[in-house]
Amino acid sequence: MNKVFYFLLSLLVLAGCDISDNDAVDPSEGFFKIYDNNLFDASFIPIDIKQTTDGGYLILSSKRIETSNFTGVNLIKVDKEGNFIEEQIIDEQYVGPVDQLVKIADSYYFMAMDATSLQAILFTVNDSSRITAINPTGLSYPMYMAEDGENVLALSYNNGDKNSIISRISTTGQTLQSAAYGIGAGSDTEAPIITHFTRTGRQLPFFAGRMNGGVYYFNGFYNYTMSLVFTNFGDEPLGVVQGQQDDGGFSSGMSINGGNFALSRFNFGDNFIIPSIDLNTTGTTSATDFEGNAFPELSDNAPVVLDLINIDGQEAILYGSNTKSGQIILMAYSKTSGELLGTKYLGSTYPYQIADFTVTEDMGLAVVGNTSVAGRFDRICLFKLSKEELTDLIN
Repeated sequence: MNKVFYFLLSLLVLAGCDISDNDAVDPSEGFFKIYDNNLFDASFIPIDIKQTTDGGYLILSSKRIETSNFTGVNLIKVDKEGNFIEEQIIDEQYVGPVDQLVKIADSYYFMAMDATSLQAILFTVNDSSRITAINPTGLSYPMYMAEDGENVLALSYNNGDKNSIISRISTTGQTLQSAAYGIGAGSDTEAPIITHFTRTGRQLPFFAGRMNGGVYYFNGFYNYTMSLVFTNFGDEPLGVVQGQQDDGGFSSGMSINGGNFALSRFNFGDNFIIPSIDLNTTGTTSATDFEGNAFPELSDNAPVVLDLINIDGQEAILYGSNTKSGQIILMAYSKTSGELLGTKYLGSTYPYQIADFTVTEDMGLAVVGNTSVAGRFDRICLFKLSKEELTDLIN
């Protein structure tokens, strides 16, 4: 068992204001916070957010460290009003935390890697934000992690064999199933993966999930290009939707019902939203076959997060992304018709970029992102929308 060392960064302070148009009686219903730091040259990178049973929030994030080409791991705990409680910084032996922070039973899990061996390590966090490292998974270069029932679904990269690896892992770190698919030979294929890990290049849209019926999918490199790959953990994929090397492909996606997906795609800087489409999961197609709704206001090759959520009793597919003007945009689409229900913009004064969002226990929405204070200092920000504000999104 690897021992984790942490300490509290007591110099983290808050600046913020309420973002609600109506003055909420309960200040936890709607607020906006920026988490500042007296280490002015420090760069904080938010990754994911989850609400805890006490109504507060855990924010998984990372920051640049001097001892590695990779980023370090830290976890911030705030209360239900967004007020800072503590920050835990994991020993610099562990680097490169990946999206997502997942909850299984009463614990939270995230994945990072050992700075020396580059092995993927699964970490567990309790409701009090205490972190424990679980034994190494046997994987290397973790790229994405998702919840899979009582287990974890992980996407990783084997740089020795040049394979993308999709794995099911227990919460004790045991690999239950795994399959490897070649990315293609040559340094040109591997280069964008390495710059993704070191954050010296564009962050690539890795994701993974499971469809009804037990078929799994992942978005990653396969056969020289960013592709959406369908698999039952066999030697060959069941089906593939090909991108165009790292210049085109899907930027987000999730199975809504079997082969029906909500997706977004990018193509040489352009962005398209595809709220509902039936994919061929047993053949080979191309992402460019699916035109979608063009969104020229999004930043070039914009990162996109999406989830299926309930808004005022209506199932909606919620997309979050970044605009060219430096705001976070939320776009809600009807699950049944694919119709755009409404949009909402977050942020002013400084530029803002989304990391992720989570539905809150009061049926509102918490959106975590980063902003550049005074144009230079990368800081974590948190928007909390009330139930009423979220409902206004679709009305």
